[in-house]
Amino acid sequence: MKKDDNRKDNIHTTREGWLRAAMDELRPQFASHGYALPENIRYAIAFTSGGKRGMEGECWHPESSADKHFEIFIRADIADPLEVLGILVHELIHTLLPPEAKHGKEFRDIALRMGLEGKMSHAKPAPPLRERLKIIAANLGPLPHAALDFVSGSDRPKKAGVRMLKAECSAACGYTVRIIPKWAKVGLPVCPVDAAHGQLRCDIPDDDAEIAPDKSPPRKAQKHSGKSDQPNAAD
Repeated sequence: MKKDDNRKDNIHTTREGWLRAAMDELRPQFASHGYALPENIRYAIAFTSGGKRGMEGECWHPESSADKHFEIFIRADIADPLEVLGILVHELIHTLLPPEAKHGKEFRDIALRMGLEGKMSHAKPAPPLRERLKIIAANLGPLPHAALDFVSGSDRPKKAGVRMLKAECSAACGYTVRIIPKWAKVGLPVCPVDAAHGQLRCDIPDDDAEIAPDKSPPRKAQKHSGKSDQPNAAD
């Protein structure tokens, strides 16, 4: 199938405009298999609900939308037009099914008819569909998006350390504890080793800016499965 020579080149200045035009190109292909795509769909290239380790694409159903729209998200580190179109086909299938269908038999039946293959949760275009998507990509023109670098994150501001003060017992027991300035100014605790030692001692600067940030190592982040636990979202 060749590109229509009488058709003017599309120039899309937004990601959503490109994705919406792509859906318009895909709509007849879905219809040829008896599937009518809904009209109330929005599109974005952004973070999915799992963040940097989230799924490549995600479809939120109208139950989660204040104005009852489907919301399709494609992860922002993906910029290859063919890959984006393949993910779009996958997410459009979710708009035809209830959220609880996930990637079960109903999804599989439609996905295979539409030309996807492989494990259904990560189904990709088989060669015939890939060739069709190449034509669509050529018709759409360049995707106005560049992959977001999740690794370097050089433009993200670093979080400031929590400012802490050291409070210590004035007796020989050696008890010490870290405390934030807010609570140190309210009142220092009594030594828990021996109440007879009295209140802990702490030098509280007049200016909080003089307080050095806590240098204790950060806690390890919890691992994320990359799967949404939201009831109205499908990967």
